Amino acid sequence: MPQLTEEQIRLIANLVKDELGSEATLEKMRQTVREVAERLERQGPVTYQPKPQGRLLAICLSPEAPRGSTVLAQALKDTGCEVVERFETSLGGTSILLALIDPSRCGRSFDEIRSRLADAGNAAQVRVILQAVDALK
Repeated sequence: MPQLTEEQIRLIANLVKDELGSEATLEKMRQTVREVAERLERQGPVTYQPKPQGRLLAICLSPEAPRGSTVLAQALKDTGCEVVERFETSLGGTSILLALIDPSRCGRSFDEIRSRLADAGNAAQVRVILQAVDALK
């Protein structure tokens, strides 16, 4: 892992100073900056992606029309998620299902829903893509 630049260390120091507030002493800041720098050099930076909020769009691509509907129904069964709109069409011999999902009453996280859809899709040879609608705006 590459060494941190002086600019990166200064940024960390400023963040630490802001976080410690009135409790910031030179020794506390040096110790915290040293710990953070060592950790970053050892593990690298961590990227956090915001959790999707609001409605989800499921896209099911399959060679046969009923497969997408079956996969969607199977994956969302017992989750509380509600399909509020759906559109099906065929394009170039591929069946396409678009479904707008309201996860507000769903007892599962976005990652769990995505995993369930992927597992059901893989078992039925259906490609399933799940995306937050807000990310498409």
